[in-house]
Amino acid sequence: MRFRSTFEQRENRTLAEANVEQQRAAHYAFLGSLMPELIGRLSWSRAQIEAHRTTAFRDLLRHVRAHSPWHARRAAHLDPSTATLADIVRLPSMNKSDLMENWDEIVTIPGASRREAEEALRKMTDQFYIWGDNVLFASGGTGGRPGLFLYDWSALAMTWGGMNRGFVKSLAPLAGRGIEVPQQVRTASIGAEMSAHGSYVVGRIFSNPLNPTHRLSAWRSADELIPQLNAIQPHFLFCYPSLILALAAAAKAGELKIEPRVVYVGAERLPDASRQLARRTWPQADILTCWGTSEGGGTFPCPCGDGFHVSEDLVIIEPVDSAGAAVAPGQRSSGIYFTNLVNKALPIIRYFIDDIFEMDDGPCVCGSSYQKVRQVHGRTVEIFHYGEISVRPTILELAVLEQLHILEYQIRQTPRGAHLAYRSQGEIDAARLSAKMRQALLSYGLQEPEITIEKIALLERTAVGKLKHFVPLPP
Repeated sequence: MRFRSTFEQRENRTLAEANVEQQRAAHYAFLGSLMPELIGRLSWSRAQIEAHRTTAFRDLLRHVRAHSPWHARRAAHLDPSTATLADIVRLPSMNKSDLMENWDEIVTIPGASRREAEEALRKMTDQFYIWGDNVLFASGGTGGRPGLFLYDWSALAMTWGGMNRGFVKSLAPLAGRGIEVPQQVRTASIGAEMSAHGSYVVGRIFSNPLNPTHRLSAWRSADELIPQLNAIQPHFLFCYPSLILALAAAAKAGELKIEPRVVYVGAERLPDASRQLARRTWPQADILTCWGTSEGGGTFPCPCGDGFHVSEDLVIIEPVDSAGAAVAPGQRSSGIYFTNLVNKALPIIRYFIDDIFEMDDGPCVCGSSYQKVRQVHGRTVEIFHYGEISVRPTILELAVLEQLHILEYQIRQTPRGAHLAYRSQGEIDAARLSAKMRQALLSYGLQEPEITIEKIALLERTAVGKLKHFVPLPP
């Protein structure tokens, strides 16, 4: 046996990296070929959407019955040739534990296994292709147990394209200024650092090879981010909603000097106060948002800039109550069942996600026939429970958001009330803030609530740079 020299190892590594870059470039080109079709679907009528969804649902049933033993057993009573969307309620739901414990029987790629996938993730650095053209990534989730997700080549491109097609209208005016889209659009994304998280992996793959996205870390302080943004001068800016307060304060102080055409905020819940602040800070920009999940994307921004639409050609979202029964539009759910219609590598069917959805109960003013999401009100795991009293912590947040000098904040449940940790630029009215938070808890019936407030230098973010605004006590 001959040991490879350091030179040989370096040469092989260089060749592998070159092959990955070629694979990414091909994937990005494939995405480009899909976009005209995906954008064209935005003008579909309700009848066209429903016809497409029925066909896609039947195709998914055929596929899992032939290639996914776990799903095949659960869907054995449905005939793929005659099934309708109404039949989806006849399928059992699944959750992250089901997915991870039955991964090997759910996956449809020959030879793929959870053990090999987990081992591959431990060794991967900045490439996540596996078993040919399939893409592997991980997601932590609020439940604490990581999820392992595998996408086929086509489905990953369709998922990313489906979420981004709502931006096309917003970027169109740049053409009038002689800027070619996407060849010359400068994009800055403040999010996850290099990791196996889906937000990093997919964003990295579909970054234009000839005009790469400028990737900045949400872990960095505003003092580090602002000079970088001033140098980039992005036309398109992505950031977490929790960063809006700090960026807006820097713009007001004359430190941040950018004029983006689109400010896209996502991956966290967007309070309306933060949306309005962004609009006042960058009046020339479209402030857009959508909701997505590692299990399959999910929505695209409403071009009117208020809420978002379900990508019904790609996914099925069923808002449900705590018993799993359907929730009507206009009512808040206790969670959703999520079905990915396009990813055949690791089929996701009626997968429970505990996000609190509120669907719009009427047509959207933008004219789209796709279902409109009025708001996603956080997650059920974020609710504060005080014995028999359950409090949605967003009511505490209202008192925080009126304090204009607060840049970042986190509200932690305590046995008798709540603790607010915040970072600010300037003085706050602590007495008013404390009184309003106390009043909010009183309104729920909590007797003699205790509020504590603490100013700190840095709030801890998750591994992908998100900030947990609400932290309930452990059950």
